[in-house]
Amino acid sequence: MRHVLNNNFRQMMASKGMLFVMLLLPVLVFAVSLGLMGGGEGMYRWNIAWVDHDNSALSAGIAETIRPDASRLEPMTQEQADDEILNSKADLAVVVPQGFAQQVMAGNAPSITVRSLKGQEVTGAVSASLNLYVDNLLRLRDITNLQDEAELAAEQARMAQEGLQYHEQRLNTYTPSAALGMSSGFLIYVLSISMLQLGGMILREKQQGTLYRIRQAPVKRLGYIIAVFLTGVMVLVINLLSLFVLTHTLMPVRTTLSMYVLWFYYGLLWIFIGIFLALTVRSSAVHSSLMPIISVITAMLGGCYWPIWMMPEFMQKAAMLVPQYWANEAISLLQQGKTLLDLPQHLLALTGFSALFLALCVFALRRSKAAGTFV
Repeated sequence: MRHVLNNNFRQMMASKGMLFVMLLLPVLVFAVSLGLMGGGEGMYRWNIAWVDHDNSALSAGIAETIRPDASRLEPMTQEQADDEILNSKADLAVVVPQGFAQQVMAGNAPSITVRSLKGQEVTGAVSASLNLYVDNLLRLRDITNLQDEAELAAEQARMAQEGLQYHEQRLNTYTPSAALGMSSGFLIYVLSISMLQLGGMILREKQQGTLYRIRQAPVKRLGYIIAVFLTGVMVLVINLLSLFVLTHTLMPVRTTLSMYVLWFYYGLLWIFIGIFLALTVRSSAVHSSLMPIISVITAMLGGCYWPIWMMPEFMQKAAMLVPQYWANEAISLLQQGKTLLDLPQHLLALTGFSALFLALCVFALRRSKAAGTFV
């Protein structure tokens, strides 16, 4: 087995492309996506499109309420706000309906629309601020019995500045990070590509006749798979150690040991998939064509590029058939402060995928031909 490991590393070092994809690409993609999302620590400040159909003194106070959560708060029309969201120039749009002030003065709680393509993680904080603002207006109206909206807005502003203040205290030590969630999705995608590259080494050995000679040597079938598997494990460990250094030095982001264990466990699965794929295809051209198809389609279905909730309901159910779904959902739950012990079904799903492809690898090696035609 030691000779097989040495041979695998010699192949890897001889191919600059394989070396880049397996050792550098996962770390680069994670770092770039984390940088583009503005890092992982602290509260992310959103670009907010402001649409005010009421244009009253009370609705104007809403803009001041959400301004601390915004890096850019720009008034615009409904059509402009829709375009900003679709073009990713705005993270969300806050739409104040016509008659907002009248409903407040009548003692009713008006509905303020928060629209975004980025899900609850983006809209949650802003929606909480809006609900708090409306509740304060209704309570203040009941206490003061003011009937003029301008006077009510002025009183609310005065109390917010002088007498009515709030103190925010974090109830847990984990705050979901949009940057980390997106970066993890891309990392999960790139790890699948990286681990599939292991199949390229098996294909070269089949093409050069090395695999046939190895099988004639006193090396068991399972021993050969374990040697290739250990090569992938070493590469995976190097990747995760590089990510650990990155997230604790150059680009600090709150990660936990459970996240690294999950990424490692997910990478093990794709090592088995890569070995099985290489043992079953008949040519290197077919292998090169299948790699992006398998990795990209399953990543799209599993929520690596966009949230699962954006897909139709039947697609959300179909997503459970790919390992990316379970890995991405597990990372989201880990960001909320859960541990791996709280995620038995996710670990069971990934274990099931791994066991399936491990069995297929053993079967494929037993049934593989000693020689073949490679392009």
